[in-house]
Amino acid sequence: MGSELKYFAVLAITVAALLHSTSAQETHVVGDKFGWIVPPGGHYAYEAWASGHKFSVGDILEFNFTTGDQDVAMVTKEAFDSCNSTSPIELKTTGPANFTLGTIGSYYFIGTMDKHCELGQKLAINVTAHSGSPTPSPSPKPSPTPRGPVTYVVGDHFGWIVPPGGELAYSAWAYGKTFYVGDTLEFNFTTGDQDVAMVTKQAYESCNFNKSQITILTTGPAYIKLNLTGEYYFIGTMDKHCELGQKLAINVTANPGGPSASPTPASAPTPRGPVTYIVGDQLGWFVPGQYDYSAWANGKTFIVGDTLVFNFINGTQDVAVVTKAVFDNCTTNSTLAVFKNSPVNIILNTTGEHYFTSTYDRHCELGQKLAINVTAKSTGTATSPSSSTTPSSHAPSAHSPAASAPYNSAVPSTINGSGYFFTFLLIGLAFFH
Repeated sequence: MGSELKYFAVLAITVAALLHSTSAQETHVVGDKFGWIVPPGGHYAYEAWASGHKFSVGDILEFNFTTGDQDVAMVTKEAFDSCNSTSPIELKTTGPANFTLGTIGSYYFIGTMDKHCELGQKLAINVTAHSGSPTPSPSPKPSPTPRGPVTYVVGDHFGWIVPPGGELAYSAWAYGKTFYVGDTLEFNFTTGDQDVAMVTKQAYESCNFNKSQITILTTGPAYIKLNLTGEYYFIGTMDKHCELGQKLAINVTANPGGPSASPTPASAPTPRGPVTYIVGDQLGWFVPGQYDYSAWANGKTFIVGDTLVFNFINGTQDVAVVTKAVFDNCTTNSTLAVFKNSPVNIILNTTGEHYFTSTYDRHCELGQKLAINVTAKSTGTATSPSSSTTPSSHAPSAHSPAASAPYNSAVPSTINGSGYFFTFLLIGLAFFH
């Protein structure tokens, strides 16, 4: 009888331990409601998400994505750092995909589809002991360093827009930043397309507000000085902009250095010579998915004499110079010029708006389009081209203008078809130039 009691006691303890372990197990939905996507703002999005979670042995990571649009691979640190997806530890192509965290240590995950990892679809986490294990007391944080006022450009080069992927974009931007009383937020946006308002937490969370009861800044860029400690909430008030993620929440603390002098006003732009811009930087010219070429252009100054370089794989893309109407409607059967051989160098010879897209089927509709505004040439010594890449030269062909092809964006949009006449005209101009 005694042995039976011991047996049942041990059994009860074991079951209790198992129940405790099961109840302590946690499923972490990566990215929460945004899921596993190519995040706006790059890899900071998933860094910000991971910073708010504690991962323990036995927990599960759940990656929610649309099968066929995304995938997820567990990889080594080296593959994670270099975005090398050739030999993953484990690859899952059907969403949702679950990974059980079986051991203590670092785990690395990436999206293996074209450019997804480079665009920020990557997650690194650290797994600690079992959930039931005692957690050591955290080390005290070092005291913050006093500093003078800082002006933060909200969204950096993306600016203040309706972000692809939702509010995760601005949460990622704010992640890791320290906001002090006296700092300034700069919201860069196109007047008429966006606005910004400071609202209550309730209005921020519900996107429900009365425009007559809040102050709305409608002219970009808009500057808001942080004069008090506490939480600040900002939204875009235009139709559905808040619901679609144009919202920012930050916490402002006192400057440990006390009051400081007002920020020095920004100096006038320094005159410069021509600059070569690599469109999309290392990503090049392609069908971008959730990447936006307006984000690439945001914050850049284009002047007469600058050059745009479009890098792409021949036979998979092209570059079309178009009017605003064609750009807006993606009616690419009417173009000003078509460039088919990569790299394509286009010199910006006139002020005003310039529009580019691709004539390949649905590439324009899928986001392969770029609009820029070119201002008057500044005075100054010519500078060397941007060091992003050194474009190689190509001999002009019947479908490809010379390597550095100037064009005039004011040419009427009455050219139909592929714009062959205009292309030959450009070749002639480039030759005699």
